Amino acid sequence: MANLKTKKRILISTGIVFILVISFGFSFTTTADDDDKGDDDDFAKDLAYVSIGLFVATAVTISVYMTNKYSRRFLGDEGKSKETKDKISQIFRKIRKPLNYIHYIVGFAALTTLLIHGIRLSNKDEKLVAIGWITTAVYIFYVLSGLVIWLKIKPFWNSKKTVRILNKIHRSLILFVGIVILHLIHVVMAD
Repeated sequence: MANLKTKKRILISTGIVFILVISFGFSFTTTADDDDKGDDDDFAKDLAYVSIGLFVATAVTISVYMTNKYSRRFLGDEGKSKETKDKISQIFRKIRKPLNYIHYIVGFAALTTLLIHGIRLSNKDEKLVAIGWITTAVYIFYVLSGLVIWLKIKPFWNSKKTVRILNKIHRSLILFVGIVILHLIHVVMAD
């Protein structure tokens, strides 16, 4: 059991270090322009696209989960369909835990880049800043709901109804896509 905890800590620590290295790597990039303020704004704007990409990457877990769920529901129990269904379930069971840790690390990286983007550009157009912080608030809610589900925090976890609602909200692909589109609109309006 201790070995599993050690592996989890190493995986999470490695992910955080990786995120920090990438973040610092982005911050030390240079261009030929002498306008440092413009460079900072360009860096912050680039972080918006990085953040969107990372949030979309967290949805890979959802797509793998849905593939397994719907293959069990819609594939038959005879012949080739059963073989396919069993193979999908077998693969899902093998990759579920590592994929979850990737989901946590990439989600943390996405939120971190989003916050850096928002903080660095919060003195710009008020309308765009408002849309950006609304999007950020919803992403923070996604992260917090995921933490409650992952860590099984007691006040929420004791109520089956609350857990069911949190799972539906956190796993809602339609709501997630809507928020990513809102974030894209925010970024396109800023350019």
